[in-house]
Amino acid sequence: MANAEAKDGCIAKTSKGCLGFFMGPALLLGAIYMLFWNEGEYIKIAGAINEAESQVQRVTDTNTPDSSLEGKLVYMRGQASTSDVLRDETYGIEANAIVMKRFVQFAQWKEEKKKRTGAEKKPIGMTEHEFNRNRDNEYVYHYKRTWVNTPINSAVFYDTRYREANQVFYQEKNTELRAQNVLLGGYTLNAGQIARIGGKRDAVIPKQIPPIVQGRSTIHGEYLHVGRAPEGNLYYQVNPLDPSIGDVRISWEANKPTQPVTLIAVQRGNSFEPYTAENGATIDLLYTDILNPAQCFEKARNTNTAQVWGVRFGGWLMMWGGFACMLSPLAKMVPLCRKLAEAGAAVISLLMGTILSLLTVAIAQLFFNPISALCLLLPVGGLIWLIKWQNRKSPAKAFETQKRKHINNQLQA
Repeated sequence: MANAEAKDGCIAKTSKGCLGFFMGPALLLGAIYMLFWNEGEYIKIAGAINEAESQVQRVTDTNTPDSSLEGKLVYMRGQASTSDVLRDETYGIEANAIVMKRFVQFAQWKEEKKKRTGAEKKPIGMTEHEFNRNRDNEYVYHYKRTWVNTPINSAVFYDTRYREANQVFYQEKNTELRAQNVLLGGYTLNAGQIARIGGKRDAVIPKQIPPIVQGRSTIHGEYLHVGRAPEGNLYYQVNPLDPSIGDVRISWEANKPTQPVTLIAVQRGNSFEPYTAENGATIDLLYTDILNPAQCFEKARNTNTAQVWGVRFGGWLMMWGGFACMLSPLAKMVPLCRKLAEAGAAVISLLMGTILSLLTVAIAQLFFNPISALCLLLPVGGLIWLIKWQNRKSPAKAFETQKRKHINNQLQA
């Protein structure tokens, strides 16, 4: 455990302030563009879904392609299957599956920073002098050993004892392998459709240690554990139950070679291509489930709605952050009541970010959907009225206070 008090000097504060003035406008411009583009895409995709729903034709026999449906939007369902065997040549792993993935994890120290509460207990192995040192500092740092998907940069750790610890001596990457030939009856799925086939993935157990890691690894359950760096001509002992920092473990998962699927796409020969609507948006639906057409389009609408709200939330955060970057340095320059000024800057940033986000979405909707724009402009008007009302109320309240003081003084005299 280590302690630190986060305090910046004048140069650091000035640098952060200048950086904020440059980052703030960039965040605002990026958020405006993202929100405006997002609204247009949402309207286009929604229109394409409605258009596709009115034109889709059901295919009941998937064994033989129907030439009369060539170039038309079709709906079909059934069992997608493949005979391909996926192989991870590096490690000699193979499985008959539609998708197989390799996962790599690293044993690393992870730093946790928490506000000091005064109730911390002395960790085992730490001296009383070290624990009491800088006891009044604001933050306390803990370090724990854990498995992570990406190596952690320990050079930025607060405690100098851990800064050189997170070395990784065996580099490997996550990999996804997909079958090339997946059939749905007499039809062949395209690469984009194969990539969207899910289903439960089961562990692929490694059966032997490949030559590339011979002598420095062991198999434990579903993992291949690879030891850290050599010490002279000998490698550190690999202990899966008590890994050393720098150890690597690799696992594989694959789904079954047969999966239930439902798709809606344009038939092209014995395969498929996306449907292009009149507004230019494309529709190519595939779900790893047995669904009817109404359920497919409902899922597509839900996905479109989730995406638009996700981008709206992200844009709102960028707006808030942009104003905060510009106002926070100004608040820190206030000599008196700095905490109050910073809190006020945060509230103003939140209000301004919310107003500008709603205005951007409303203006975008004016181009694509005027009725929705009117619904969005109402809360914007309410927020603006609230700010003006507060500004009017404050001087009036101050004047009333001064008037009461004056009357009280006259009565006392």
